[in-house]
Amino acid sequence: MTAVSDVTREDAIERFGASFKGVMAAVRRLRGRDTHRPGELGFAQYHLLFGLAERELSTGELAAAAELAPATVTQMLDSLEVMGLVARTRSERDRRIVTCSLTERGRETIAERRGHIEACWAAALTEFSASDLAVASEVIDSLRAMFDELDATAR
Repeated sequence: MTAVSDVTREDAIERFGASFKGVMAAVRRLRGRDTHRPGELGFAQYHLLFGLAERELSTGELAAAAELAPATVTQMLDSLEVMGLVARTRSERDRRIVTCSLTERGRETIAERRGHIEACWAAALTEFSASDLAVASEVIDSLRAMFDELDATAR
């Protein structure tokens, strides 16, 4: 492994870019597997359920939180409801609004999955100091702001 002091800024930026692209590709692959495992919860479905872990949300709020199209969320909720993980309730004040919440089985499923993911997350970050992680957070926040700005100017 090359010592950090032996790496030029340009080489570090190039390596970071390749690593970032690799992470994004891994997440896309993980999400892409969702449709290939009938009867099992996929990554996107878990992400949707995590959005409901704290409180009830309308279908539209849930779609925004999960960064998915409302039609996609509705389709996912259909299968999650059949699996007994989510309950949907139509608002009495505005019949167009449907609120979603986790069932007890849904809460248990999320708790189990969260435990597994948190253990994997902790193991992946074990070798990094608090200072390393703080710098990584700043870098990622800066990239998020850049992507948000690109998105805003593309409209």
